[in-house]
Amino acid sequence: MTILSAVLMAAALLALWRGVLWRGRPLPGVTRAEPLLVGHRGVRGHVPENTVAAFRRALDAGLDGLETDVQRTLDARLVLVHDTHVGAVAVTALPFDALRERIADLATLDDCFEVVRAYPGTWLNLELKTWRWFAPALVRSVARAVRSSGLADRTLVSSFNPLALAMLRVFAPELRVGYLWSSDPATPRLLRTPWPAGWLHADALHPHRTLVTEALVARARRRGLALNTWTVNDAADVARLRDMGVSGIMADDPTELLRAARGGSR
Repeated sequence: MTILSAVLMAAALLALWRGVLWRGRPLPGVTRAEPLLVGHRGVRGHVPENTVAAFRRALDAGLDGLETDVQRTLDARLVLVHDTHVGAVAVTALPFDALRERIADLATLDDCFEVVRAYPGTWLNLELKTWRWFAPALVRSVARAVRSSGLADRTLVSSFNPLALAMLRVFAPELRVGYLWSSDPATPRLLRTPWPAGWLHADALHPHRTLVTEALVARARRRGLALNTWTVNDAADVARLRDMGVSGIMADDPTELLRAARGGSR
């Protein structure tokens, strides 16, 4: 085989991987109708976010699922904390008991699983929250936890970090993944687009609400991908995105999200 032939074959295989072979996989355990109405960090503003109380409040209100942030403590506990630092100290640099002293009502991933089990058919989105490009300990721990939870058929793991998602695809290829992106100018330009999602064979696209277009929704649907957007706290935006046909809408206030989504046909 000549070098040219090898290059052409490699290019064809890459095109096949990025093109024809990329198809989204649904979550068979999620039985709620789209668009899924999702509590961002459970709820925000009424009770502390990312807590058991927040998760229960969102699901008791009638939402279809939860979004939360997962980090790993120094002593290997999986905790649900959005910010990577508490004060000047990284969450990953603190053992669980020390972190619990700093964060009231600190929840673990197991706490969240326990809540979700009580609400059949609901959806769970776990965001891998890491400021490091290489975080194999977090990825492995989350993969093991989801596998052992009995909720893998209702759980999607998402991240802004394509390397974290790539590691998850290697460690646990059966788990569903979603690629997050925004227009934040501090982010490398390539990561402000859905481009990495195809190489990861992501099952869902998670753009910021301002980046959702009819063309993007149609593109996702053609590949069988879910398209879930965040954080949508304006009623007009909720209605616009619902009518576009997005798969899921994440918001802070369950009452306002339900009211806005039900303002027309759902």
